[in-house]
Amino acid sequence: MNTYPTVRQATGVARTLSKFSACTIVVYKTAESKFVTARPGDSVDGVIEGVYRNGYLVPTLLSRAR
Repeated sequence: MNTYPTVRQATGVARTLSKFSACTIVVYKTAESKFVTARPGDSVDGVIEGVYRNGYLVPTLLSRAR
């Protein structure tokens, strides 16, 4: 898990990681208004902004991003 000050930075990293590592990455916002990239098995302590797989946003019921 890594923390970023903006959602744009976090989603950029999530897209890159999910594309080149062939994994799913979750981006969520913490109570401190920071954004975290995590793997699906990690515990999420905030509001999910988006889920990325193969470099693309995956629509889910848990995501705020559309």
